[in-house]
Amino acid sequence: MKTRAQAIREILDRHGRGSVYVASTGYISRAVFAEAGDDYDVFYMQGSMGLAPAIGLGMALNATCDVVVINGDGSLLMSLGTTHTLRDHGPSNLYHYVLDNGCHESVGSQPCAALEGSYPGVTEIVKISRDGKAPRVGLTAQANSQRIRDALSRSGGGGRAAVGR
Repeated sequence: MKTRAQAIREILDRHGRGSVYVASTGYISRAVFAEAGDDYDVFYMQGSMGLAPAIGLGMALNATCDVVVINGDGSLLMSLGTTHTLRDHGPSNLYHYVLDNGCHESVGSQPCAALEGSYPGVTEIVKISRDGKAPRVGLTAQANSQRIRDALSRSGGGGRAAVGR
């Protein structure tokens, strides 16, 4: 089993600095910020539990760079139907990772339903430990939004057709 930080670092290293990332709500965003800092273009999707994959899909359909969603298990379960939309309409530049620690950590660590071994539209489920909490994301929502718009513009996107997975 990996720590949250190890899993995030592996994902960042796998996809590199040329990708755009979407970090799910709560502790996932905090942990991604702690690992990525200013070196990566990350949209810290805070406050809309379950919607990171849908936001990533919209970005990937309109970009040429890889779009990488880093999600949590509780967040995935909040909008599980999105997996089928990703399966049917997700382009080849969209990657969706789920960090599974068996709980809704951001709202009190209540246990959540166990995940299956795989889901359509999910690139990989990574089992992680419940390690320490990272500090809050040190970036305003406005600055974060502008940074991602700039990164997507640099990628030369615009109206990509969906490619089935």
